[in-house]
Amino acid sequence: MKISEAISMPECHWVKAHLIRYLDRDPSAPLSDQELTRLQSHIAICDKCAAISEEYRETSEALSQLRTHVDQASIARLSESLKKLTLED
Repeated sequence: MKISEAISMPECHWVKAHLIRYLDRDPSAPLSDQELTRLQSHIAICDKCAAISEEYRETSEALSQLRTHVDQASIARLSESLKKLTLED
């Protein structure tokens, strides 16, 4: 592990904890302007967090397309599994 990676680890943890709120743009749990800037700034410089963000977007888009073909309970289970994966380290 590089020193720069070790230094950014706490920021990666913070980003992972807030990423779903950011990507889902949930109106009931919006990020503050400061949080939004912090998250976007980190994703811009951290390849790992950027990759997680992109993977979540792609998965979310695929799930959205499946909504007409799969029952809502299955979608909810998949979404919950994805949330757990993004919060793991």
